[in-house]
Amino acid sequence: MDLQLTDKIALVTGAGSGIGQHMAQGFAAAGAKVVVNDINAEGVAGTVEAIKAAGSEALAAPVDITDLAAVEGMIGSAEAAFGRVDILVNNAATLSEHTLYLETDPTACEREISVILFGTMHCSRAVLPGMIERGYGKILNIATDAARVGQEREVNYSAAKGGVISFTKSIAKEVGRHNVNVNVVSPGATNSPMRIGLQEAMKEKLGEERWLAREEKVKRLYPLRRIGEMEDVTNAVLFLTSDAARQITGQILSVNGGFAMVG
Repeated sequence: MDLQLTDKIALVTGAGSGIGQHMAQGFAAAGAKVVVNDINAEGVAGTVEAIKAAGSEALAAPVDITDLAAVEGMIGSAEAAFGRVDILVNNAATLSEHTLYLETDPTACEREISVILFGTMHCSRAVLPGMIERGYGKILNIATDAARVGQEREVNYSAAKGGVISFTKSIAKEVGRHNVNVNVVSPGATNSPMRIGLQEAMKEKLGEERWLAREEKVKRLYPLRRIGEMEDVTNAVLFLTSDAARQITGQILSVNGGFAMVG
């Protein structure tokens, strides 16, 4: 299937590493021009360099998305460089310590909500006027199944992502009349650098034998008996931001190996 993303302008937040970087490169491979956002300027530079080395166009946007004025400036720069933004992928996130809620640092909770929820809202607020004026746009928000079914030791993260899901459904109803689609991709466990780092820390804490037993137990929670890969998420994102999905809005697509089958 040709997703017809050639010459589309896609902005991906949190694209300095991990799944965000993978998605940015996926858009570029599909023919889009990519605005690469991350608070980590070095990560942004690396992603932009990789995209350009592959023969595609990219613009660096090392901006803190918790700052609305900075986000508005980023959108202005993107529109100055490419004329418009067709696609926004709100992927940026931060995850605090993997511990019980009452043992977490309240400031970490505030940071997670600021980056995940307010960052998504700021970027959407800044990009929507142009999309509405042109009568075309795609916004894709990244959530998590932890926000749909609950997850101990990830309360702050789950709460922030739950807000993203609610925001998606509500804003989709407001902007659908302007031919703007807003959807969610909700990954389950995915072998991203973030997860791999957490697993390495867990292995060190538990010892390899206990960690392997735990990992096998986790896999058994998934009907497909495997942990997702980054390309699984990227493929879903590319589809939902293409015109092949033009009749889909306000929806949540779980990419989770069957872990949470939410009706």
